[in-house]
Amino acid sequence: MSEATSRLTAPQPAGAVSGWIAARADILLTLAIAAALVLKFALVFRLNVNWDEFFYLSFVQDYLRGTVSDRFQTFHVHLFAWLPAAVPGEIGQIIAARLVMAGCATVSALLLYGVARRFLTREAALFGLLAYLSNSAVIEHGASFRTDTLATLLVLLALFLTLRRPGGLRGIALAGLVFALAVLITIKTAFYGVLMAPLVWCLGRSFRDRAALALTFAVCFGLAFAALYGLHVAGLAPPDTDTGSYLQGTAAKVFLEDGLMPRWAELVTNLAKNLPFWLLMVYGTAQAWRQARQKGRGWEAWLPLLLALPILTPIFYRNAFAYYYAFILPPAAILIGLVYDRLARQDAEAKEPRAALRLAVLIGLPVGFLLFHAAANWREDIDAQRRTLDAVHAVFPQPVPYIDGYAVVSSFPRSGFFMSSWGVDKYRAAGTPVYPALVAQMQPPLLLADSPSLYAALFPGVEVKPQRQLLPADVAFLRENYLPHWGMIFVAGKTLELPPAGEERRFEIAVAGEYRLETRAAVTIDGETRENGDIVTLAAGSHDVMGDPAAGPVTLRWAQARPGPDAKPTDIWTFFDVGD
Repeated sequence: MSEATSRLTAPQPAGAVSGWIAARADILLTLAIAAALVLKFALVFRLNVNWDEFFYLSFVQDYLRGTVSDRFQTFHVHLFAWLPAAVPGEIGQIIAARLVMAGCATVSALLLYGVARRFLTREAALFGLLAYLSNSAVIEHGASFRTDTLATLLVLLALFLTLRRPGGLRGIALAGLVFALAVLITIKTAFYGVLMAPLVWCLGRSFRDRAALALTFAVCFGLAFAALYGLHVAGLAPPDTDTGSYLQGTAAKVFLEDGLMPRWAELVTNLAKNLPFWLLMVYGTAQAWRQARQKGRGWEAWLPLLLALPILTPIFYRNAFAYYYAFILPPAAILIGLVYDRLARQDAEAKEPRAALRLAVLIGLPVGFLLFHAAANWREDIDAQRRTLDAVHAVFPQPVPYIDGYAVVSSFPRSGFFMSSWGVDKYRAAGTPVYPALVAQMQPPLLLADSPSLYAALFPGVEVKPQRQLLPADVAFLRENYLPHWGMIFVAGKTLELPPAGEERRFEIAVAGEYRLETRAAVTIDGETRENGDIVTLAAGSHDVMGDPAAGPVTLRWAQARPGPDAKPTDIWTFFDVGD
């Protein structure tokens, strides 16, 4: 399909607003795209930090501690290793990383426009890009600190190198290098990588051309991947499992284990929030299909449909969450642009005022949705997350081992598994309590109840779905060995019911260290009399307590835990802005 170079101009009835819009479509579309990109940078400072953004940051800190062993999905640690030294605090570091990602998203937008220009007029390419930028998933997650943001940039760069400049053997060689890096950033890049073979077929003019393109891509990809992978793993800790087992297990989990449309709710949500986007994409798909089937168009006419195939992956991909759509929707810009070109051409031929009105309404749709979604997300505020993390650092000024669900306090060494739905599924499938052995090994004095599973385990009356619950033995262990301190912050400690007068009661200490005694009367611990406020050093294991039961329960609280701030404590719903 040759590049269209003529600029389609709709009718311009004097004095009509729609005519004025249609006559200046390219300028207005450019301004709207610029506004979308500015809003992307502004929302960096407001959007609530998602749990997997915290987890993504934790790999950077773990890498600096020398504890990262995962070979895949961790290449970003080399790109962001500067963050902890340059920016204080977890929230500040994520904001700084998001600013970098917003820059990446801006480059992605330019690359998407460049790729679209192979198939569309200038205005149509601008319209398709604006439609993509106005999608709610792109506004909310397009600059998030995740693998998807970098992967989107790299995929679009590879497509631009192949389809636009420099193109040919040199372009596809560079694309092979870029795809190698993209696969190390995230394995899901394979959804685009598998398109390279049919892409080569469509681009090649003969069998010899196709063979040369395919061989060049394969060799450059293989050499670059081997070199980058070798450099990457050289600085990592020994792996917990071999690479083959990891890839096999990952593939088994994310493909069809949960049946077809495993994340149908996310798809329905995006459809409901962006219905015109999807309708235009369907219309554009039908138009691309008709054009490709026209006699004499050649294999290249199938490229818009080929590039859009990743849109179908939510049918079988388990992790097709809301943020995933920002990664797979860029090709839809081409299909939507085809609709704009068709309507603009029809309107230019109609010579009627209503034709200009139709084009003006078409332009107004993504602009309206952009403003609506941006305003809806502007209400978010990350101050609650900042306050909670400030409270953690106030309670523990120096890093200590800790338990949580999402690696929120990345500057502290973390214990436990990542409590995504996948992580909890694996935990429950194993059916074995994990916290007694974990606490015995890591001795974490801090627990942050930042996941639904932990929050429900530690706060009486809070319920979660059965598939998100911790095992009863783990729930009992955590409740017995950690005390509420401030909001979601728990510290190592025990609440002891005193035995009848003159008798001893045995209790267990899971985390060895110094504990501050909170009691209304003197008690005897391990044969030594203790008063309120005394610091008691206790080893892990069994101890004895005795005293007057009339004094009520006795509390042993981790002595190094400072009091929480005076501010109102944060709960999990406020922390992740999910409402009550």
